[in-house]
Amino acid sequence: MSGLYLAASGLDALDKAQAELQRHLLTDTGGRCEACGGLEPCGRRNAVTTTILGYGQLPKRQPGQTKAGLRQKVIPAA
Repeated sequence: MSGLYLAASGLDALDKAQAELQRHLLTDTGGRCEACGGLEPCGRRNAVTTTILGYGQLPKRQPGQTKAGLRQKVIPAA
């Protein structure tokens, strides 16, 4: 069995990345990030996800955080 041990600075970086990721998960009804206005998934969301994955971790999930299924899909008129 092998494990990955992170220094305090690595754990701090992971905590900060996770907190920022949580801010960039919420979107408005048009599919834009509520934190920065970028289209879902926004560039910052992708960057912090890459940071978390770079530490060999997966982003932590919080059920219901993204309001999945509550947003109505907008179908453009032909």
